[in-house]
Amino acid sequence: MLKLNFESNNILNNKKVIIFDLDGTLLDSVDMFNKIYALVIESISNVKVSTNQIQEDWDEFAHQKIEGDFYDNFLLHLAEKHTNKKHDVNEMKKLYYEIEYKFISEELKYKKYSKEIVTELKERGYKLVLATLTPKYAIDIYNDVNKNLINDFKIYDIFDLVLTYEDVKEKKPNPEIYLNAMKRMNVSKEQCLIVEDSLEGVKAANNAEIEVLNIVDENMYKVQKTIDDLSNYKMNNLEEFYKLIIK
Repeated sequence: MLKLNFESNNILNNKKVIIFDLDGTLLDSVDMFNKIYALVIESISNVKVSTNQIQEDWDEFAHQKIEGDFYDNFLLHLAEKHTNKKHDVNEMKKLYYEIEYKFISEELKYKKYSKEIVTELKERGYKLVLATLTPKYAIDIYNDVNKNLINDFKIYDIFDLVLTYEDVKEKKPNPEIYLNAMKRMNVSKEQCLIVEDSLEGVKAANNAEIEVLNIVDENMYKVQKTIDDLSNYKMNNLEEFYKLIIK
């Protein structure tokens, strides 16, 4: 697909709605969640698993058609794979939430230039949508509890529409979340731009037939070539996108 010429502003031509993924795109969170999963496994078994291995497990698992709650099943998958034992999913979830809360309420931060991008686009009249598979309880913590994030912007203030894990039946790469966003904003595919970091997200954009800008996340290095092949536009970081917006 066509990659962006950094000397042009064509990427935003005729666009009315900018749809953002969250984790790995605006939030510096992908490796953080890998650390949380690794800590859960270590806590239940004393087995240490690297964050790189967790990411590989996630990439492999995400391609599968999973019945039931995706995150519950991923926890079970990790436990069985790395401990060779079956564990009670409710006990693992309780432990996961305890570890997760400290990270997402105190330590998590937006990526550099996230604030500048969303505020500049908002001021220029674009409608902004957050389309994420992050659960709503986490979004509420980001919006109301985490001071690092609140000091930059509040999600429910800056975004015109917020879609979360609970709003869809199918996860990415299914296009459901992006098609829902387009429908609820009452715009055409041609009037939308999706901003994504992951392979599954870029595939979802392709399946929705909506143009997608890939913002490179270092955690995607093993699948970056495939992401490049599927993206309409690519930028190495959010700073490049911001500089293009303000030209």
